[in-house]
Amino acid sequence: METHPWPRLLDFVSSLDEDVVKSASEKAFESLPDISKAITELSSLKGVGPATASAVLAAFAPDLTPFMSDEAMQAALGNSKDYTLKQYLIFANKLQEKAKELSSEEASFTPSDVERALWSCAIGKSSAPQSNKDPKTNPSKSSKRKRKP
Repeated sequence: METHPWPRLLDFVSSLDEDVVKSASEKAFESLPDISKAITELSSLKGVGPATASAVLAAFAPDLTPFMSDEAMQAALGNSKDYTLKQYLIFANKLQEKAKELSSEEASFTPSDVERALWSCAIGKSSAPQSNKDPKTNPSKSSKRKRKP
């Protein structure tokens, strides 16, 4: 059975002093639009890495910072397990570019909109029922015999 780091991370985050969290958050928010600096400020908190920091920043500035979800990382970059600042910056830039490409005078898209669309697509595909392609157990209309009148 695989061991997950979540309980340990939750212990770290739960033990943080409220004033320390508030200070790091304010510094991160004030440093925007410098995403690298904002992620670094939040990542200074014990138990907070680039992925968690991106969740906080996506809530604060969705027009600039998407959440670093596994599903969107896989769709945008072809991987989902490299939770580094460098990888996040590449990911954020790619989603910013796609949001600009999709936006028009009639509709505006944010990097967070693109991330949620990628996430939704991946989750939808993974939870969709698999159709049975075996013609013996699931014949299509064209493979059925026609009855004689």
